[in-house]
This record gives sequence, C-alpha cells and structure tokens, in this order.
Amino acid sequence: MNLEEIYFITQIGVGIAIILSILFVALEMRQNSLLLRKSMADNRLQLVNWLFETLCTDNDFRAFHHRINTDYENFNEDEKYRATCLGVRSLGSMLDELVSHFEGQISKEEWISLQWNMKFAAKRANFEPAYQFSKNSYPENVQKYWESLPKDAAPGDTEWIRKDA
Repeated sequence: MNLEEIYFITQIGVGIAIILSILFVALEMRQNSLLLRKSMADNRLQLVNWLFETLCTDNDFRAFHHRINTDYENFNEDEKYRATCLGVRSLGSMLDELVSHFEGQISKEEWISLQWNMKFAAKRANFEPAYQFSKNSYPENVQKYWESLPKDAAPGDTEWIRKDA
C-alpha cells in the first residue's frame, strides 16, 4: 500500500469520525432539550404543589390568598406588598417558561398547561403589580403576550375558590 492509498483511507476515516461526532452532538443537544423541558415542568409542578399544600395547611395563608380575589382593593400597604411578592414568585416561573416557548423549547402539552396557568393568573389582582415589577427583565414578545391576556375575571372563572373565607 502506497502513501496515496493510506492518505485516502485516512480521509475516509476522518470523514466518518466527523459525521459520528456531529450525530453525537445532535443527540446530546436533544437530550439537553428534553432535560430542560423536564426541569421547567418540574419547577412549575413544584410551585403549584407548594401553593396548594400551603393553602391546605396554613389557615392564615389560605384566608389571605382568598382575600386577594375578593378584597384586594381594601388591602393595606403591607398586605399589597405581601400579595405582590407572592405574585412575583409565581409569575417569574411562568414568564421564564413563556420565554422558552418562544424559543421552541417546550412541548405542546406544556404550552397548554402554561396558557391555562397564565390566563388564570392574569385575572388575579396581585399579578399586575408583580408584572410591573418584573416586566423589564423579559423580552418584548413575552411582554406583549402577557399584556394581551384578559385581566378581568369573568363569572365562573373562580368558582372553585372558597366563597366563605
């Protein structure tokens, strides 16, 4: 075998190695995307679980959370601040996921869940001040989407919320 044949065989080997490394990188990127989506879904679930567990186990928090829907206009400054902080905690997670949606990083099923959560959240009085606090840290398309959501609760939107608190 002469040097020219060895050279061509080496070039074929290099070509195969390049193709294999491109396939490996593509598989790693896909795996990373799946893990990112899973992480976002886990964060959303963890936040929802925290909220409902706290609502179930803390009477003061439950009464306060209910009053956000029913008596927000009569809150004192401390209660409004507390409600806004609760809104910032919940809204940040949703807006981060909305960024990921616009970047094509969440599944259709996750998008459906996120849309429902955002439509419900946009109608709660404490989310508007929370949004005003954090909106400048999000891109324009995220801001436009959030601002396009209806902010007035329609009859039946909060039927599941306790009426006698």
